[in-house]
Amino acid sequence: MLLWIAIAIYVIVAIGLVAAFVKKDWNVIFTDDILGDVKYILSLIGWPLVLAGIIVWAILTTLFEEPIDYLQDVWKHGGFKKRREYLARQAAEEKRREALKKAEEEEYERIKKDYLDGKLTRTELPRMTDGEHKFEFNPELCLSSNYASNVRELVYVERERSEVLNSFFERHKGLQLYYMYRLVYLPHFIAQLDEGEQLSYLFPHLDPKDYNFRKIDSVFPLDYMAYPEDREKIGHGMMLFYEGMDNHGAPYICGSYYPLSEGSDEDIIRQLHEVVNKAHVEHSHSVLYQKMKRPEIEEGSTKDYADELFMWVAKDNEVALLVKEIRERVEELHRRGLGSNLIKKLIREEPKFSRLVVTEDYRIVLPDYHDMEIKMEPLVKAVYLLFLRHPEGIVFKHLPDYRGELADIYSRLRPNGLTTRALGSIEDVTNPCLNSINEKCARIRGAFIAQFDEELARSYYVDGRRGEAKGIALSRNLVEWENSDD
Repeated sequence: MLLWIAIAIYVIVAIGLVAAFVKKDWNVIFTDDILGDVKYILSLIGWPLVLAGIIVWAILTTLFEEPIDYLQDVWKHGGFKKRREYLARQAAEEKRREALKKAEEEEYERIKKDYLDGKLTRTELPRMTDGEHKFEFNPELCLSSNYASNVRELVYVERERSEVLNSFFERHKGLQLYYMYRLVYLPHFIAQLDEGEQLSYLFPHLDPKDYNFRKIDSVFPLDYMAYPEDREKIGHGMMLFYEGMDNHGAPYICGSYYPLSEGSDEDIIRQLHEVVNKAHVEHSHSVLYQKMKRPEIEEGSTKDYADELFMWVAKDNEVALLVKEIRERVEELHRRGLGSNLIKKLIREEPKFSRLVVTEDYRIVLPDYHDMEIKMEPLVKAVYLLFLRHPEGIVFKHLPDYRGELADIYSRLRPNGLTTRALGSIEDVTNPCLNSINEKCARIRGAFIAQFDEELARSYYVDGRRGEAKGIALSRNLVEWENSDD
């Protein structure tokens, strides 16, 4: 259409000009110099052509961001009409897809409502997996990789016992072919808990002699398949479990199944390498995390400096745990995500909070964790006791208001009095423009996670969101002060 408009404009203007000159004098145009006549005529009608081109280009740039792309698109489809027909078909197809998507969403919500209302059982729900390579498991299985640690566990499963494969795993304890993938043989799982260290870290309230584990084997996971008929589809193989899935309101753990065949040790190891490669191709995209960038603000430049940097400093293990050996031990215990979840199920216990007692001499003791003492440097402990006194929390930009109270607490921990340097440290830690308070909160966190699991420790150390009051979540009903002055 635009092209025809341009041609029409050009023709009308050109005819008008030529007619004007013809009317005036034919000899003006036609002379004995034919070449000159042609040039003259072109000069007469050339500028209307340029004008028409400018007009067309202006129209195109108004209607389309990329006129050249538009014209190429017209050319590709064989003309303006065919392009319009193509776009009409595309629009109709998009409308059809949207209608189909809406119908599917409505059907999903209908099934979900029926399930939540008890009209459908779990096994009557439509599958969300293919039931061949990927299977749904009830969340009570408690087997799933801890993706936050970037370590994935491949668990050996079997429907019927294979003497060859069981013998292989019994002779290759702790087999790990790649640093990101750990192979788990469930019958050895309990025996490989580092003589109870992980158990005491997860369950600090229990005594080792009280551990009462449920025995498990490689058939154990199949008891939790959401569709019992799927059990017959499993022979022998490795399973990678990951949680957080939902089927019409029913949460489930998804298990990717990779079959294994009997053979020599070399053949089994070759198969395991292939399994790891397949698992990595399928699942590596789902565990990539976009690393947030630490704010680039200069210390002392703003009153919100400490608050802005809190999550970066207080949650940094290198700041929280200065002793490298302790830091490496804690990080290794955190990496055992599968172990943590499964142990909690097998030991038939839930983690419990201990009372926190501040003794007369200001030691911090957890009596229900076998009188565990949480040790801190004096100034770090003073900051902790300050937050413990304030269950409502403390907004960092109001820290200067607590300077006197912190000095009073610190003086009780230093009976010989506060030196000029000590007073300077108190001033720094209550200055919201400095990083000192974050470092002290990091040390507080480190003192607890060095002793027991962060899931429990989170209620004992100072925590909070940016812009909000930071505080200690532990119920004050569990806090006891032996000194009557506190």
